[in-house]
Amino acid sequence: MISLLIDTSNRPLSVALNKNGYCLAEINTTVKKTHSATVMVHVSRLFDIAGYNRNDIDRIIVARGPGSYTGVRIGVTVAKTLAHALGVDLYSVSSLAVIAASSNKEGILAPMFDGRRGNVYSAAYRLGQNGMDEVVQAGYRSLDALNEQLAEYPEHQCLLDGEEKFSEDVESFLHTVPRISTIEKYESMMRQEDVHGMVPEYLKVSEAEKNWMERTQQ
Repeated sequence: MISLLIDTSNRPLSVALNKNGYCLAEINTTVKKTHSATVMVHVSRLFDIAGYNRNDIDRIIVARGPGSYTGVRIGVTVAKTLAHALGVDLYSVSSLAVIAASSNKEGILAPMFDGRRGNVYSAAYRLGQNGMDEVVQAGYRSLDALNEQLAEYPEHQCLLDGEEKFSEDVESFLHTVPRISTIEKYESMMRQEDVHGMVPEYLKVSEAEKNWMERTQQ
């Protein structure tokens, strides 16, 4: 089983080729570059490194969000296009679950990233030898609201990119950026998608959508 994995949902970019769940090659970056200009370059590089070609792919796994509206759309669009062109299965996974898997930790892990205006995209998962379970539903919430939900799990550990400005407001955290190659060992976190019907999972409406809804409801 050869899987191509793609995550462009935030500032970091992560792409990988896995064989039977184990990483053959991966490229992870955290630089501020437009993912639309780099993701296919990195994907092509993966094939060169691993000695495979696109026709060897059995399935594609993409981070469906939440995250940057533009970033999520880029990854999902690339994944859908490739899956359709190659005639392979398409799977998606939460961007937050990818961060949890990338930590290489066990226990209650709370990945998060900046949602602006004092809010974060966040969730909490229980990771162990038997897999990963969601214990706090993925959502868009304030840090205070998240802390209230995490109070039930006093041994939890927060995961976030230490380069994000809001990290100053988090008392203790483990610097973690996505490595999507790690997610295949948590099959329960993945869901099969319809190539034509799949849509990103933003968890909140954009400002443009919010303004449009406000105008139409007047």
